[in-house]
Amino acid sequence: MTAFARIALVPMAALLVSATSSARVIPLPKGEGEALVVPVNSPVRFRGFGRYDVARFAGRFVLTGTFIYGCEIECEPPLQADEVFVRIVPDAASTGVLPRWKFRNDNMRIYLVGGERLAQAIVTPREKAALLAGKVEDVRKQVAIVVDDYSAGIECDSASYSARYVALAKPVRLASAKVEGDFGCG
Repeated sequence: MTAFARIALVPMAALLVSATSSARVIPLPKGEGEALVVPVNSPVRFRGFGRYDVARFAGRFVLTGTFIYGCEIECEPPLQADEVFVRIVPDAASTGVLPRWKFRNDNMRIYLVGGERLAQAIVTPREKAALLAGKVEDVRKQVAIVVDDYSAGIECDSASYSARYVALAKPVRLASAKVEGDFGCG
């Protein structure tokens, strides 16, 4: 190969790498420009839009982040069991590979379908009693869990994400960082 041919291949190789490393953009039907951005290294694949334009994804993966067990909106102690929800605020590693909305790309939290099973596995009876009595606002722990049935929707003009809890991936640790951010209307 001549020196000229090698020089000509360098820019073409850069174009190929950038073309294959870009995220997939999936327009939201009737979404006025809104779209899902699916990273090229995402552990899930787009299946389609369902009812209420909720995007459904196939694939089982390990989700890492902060487990939060507590009341979602305006609860007064003592709490009832049906007022307590499980959600995960993914860490940077998980957030970087998960599909998210193009314009509503603020902080992400994922509601866990079947999350009560996870809570039963990692929240102690003492922690749950303190939560229900209003002695603590919520219970937080670092987790690595296996999930599937990932979905992304828009609810109350904010991004909404959910996944189905399958199993613990590895032991939990107490959370060391505050989870703060703008999560929309929740």
